[in-house]
Amino acid sequence: QRRKTIIGIVLAVFFLTGCGGEFSGFSRERTASGEAVSGGAVKPVGKDRSENYSYCNEQNLYYVENGTEILTEHNRQSGEEHRLPVKGIRDICYVDEDWVYYVTCSSDGEQSEDHIWRAPVRKEKQWKLDETAAELILERNRRASWAPIYWCNGSYIVYQEPEGEGSTLKLYNIRKKQYEPGGDLGSGFLYVEELFGESVIITCDRGLVEKKLGSDTINLIRGDEERSRIIYTASDVLNNELFWMEWEGNEKNDALWRYRLEDGKKEKLFDLAQIRQLLKGWGVLEDCECETSAGHEIHLSNLLIRGDHLYAQFLILGGHDVPECRNMIVISKKRDGSSEWEWEKEINEYLHNPEADQKLFEKITESGTECESIYRSRGSVVMMAGDICLMYLEHTGEKKNQFASYDFQTGTFKWLTKQDWQWWLPYYVSGRGLNTYVDSVHVPNNFEME
Repeated sequence: QRRKTIIGIVLAVFFLTGCGGEFSGFSRERTASGEAVSGGAVKPVGKDRSENYSYCNEQNLYYVENGTEILTEHNRQSGEEHRLPVKGIRDICYVDEDWVYYVTCSSDGEQSEDHIWRAPVRKEKQWKLDETAAELILERNRRASWAPIYWCNGSYIVYQEPEGEGSTLKLYNIRKKQYEPGGDLGSGFLYVEELFGESVIITCDRGLVEKKLGSDTINLIRGDEERSRIIYTASDVLNNELFWMEWEGNEKNDALWRYRLEDGKKEKLFDLAQIRQLLKGWGVLEDCECETSAGHEIHLSNLLIRGDHLYAQFLILGGHDVPECRNMIVISKKRDGSSEWEWEKEINEYLHNPEADQKLFEKITESGTECESIYRSRGSVVMMAGDICLMYLEHTGEKKNQFASYDFQTGTFKWLTKQDWQWWLPYYVSGRGLNTYVDSVHVPNNFEME
């Protein structure tokens, strides 16, 4: 039950000053299944479009407005919002049917004081949060320059703390009101990758490991010699699965792996050599000067999970000695292994940039650099939620970039309006609509730079 996917291993510690921004929600996003998004969410009940919000229970959505000390409670049925001033609030840790867990922070410049609270949800009062009955769960002092991410699952609070030349894993049992041993994880820096119901996944001196909560058991997933090769992690907390991409260096044959927490089994789902053969068989790499000169580079852009399917999105880059082409495509397979990787026909049709618009274009990057490319796609998939695929595309007729959705059940495509946007809280930025910083890189225009 955590948030969406990001590329690269997410460092769970940031060297910041004071309290500002250190509990940013985007700092720990992970891939979610079709039932709930990653973050601190619980599996919602019901089938309406809000079932995939970052923090929710059966009745309400919860988020902290950016740059404010306001915790907002949004009723999923009526749309009514209850704005609660909470002094020093920085982030929500976790939400379930009974409680909302959140972090407050105060700082004097040298030292910071963190408090983790939980406030009850009053079902007898239309499921409203009772902030006046908030309970202090954990209080700790820390250096202002060391701001941890607090992970919570309702039973444990997990974070890392500096020690010597590295850091240690801290496991706080909420019910017992005491810390439990983190185990022998080496003396260097460690990073929390994901918190599951009964385990925490970390990278440390020993490699990529699973530490069982309430137990001394530590399972080695990948050894230390392979740790630096892990370039991507994603997870599905509801189904107890971890995914990671391994870099194969100059061989350029990165591989995607899956680890099942229930039985400790791991398997390779694909490597890029296999993907290249599939793309050639589908004709994706044909009719392009890049293929006949320097060939194409293929990179996993995103791994998305929806119900019983896995979706892999690839960025395909052409050679640099000819006009470089850029293409974004999606393939899928059943997660139980009963099918092979297949071409996602409908999604790829919406991603495709019409032939008439595939012209050499100078893209201005955030740093101001101009890169000449031919865009064979007009955007990318940014997330899956329930039966909806959310995309960020160039809306050619309107001469702007816009979010759009594809409904797998009805087969319908829809351009999303600003009113629709608020339903996608993983991309919500208070007062400024949706966050398109990353997604705008893949559209064939400079609309957002002009």
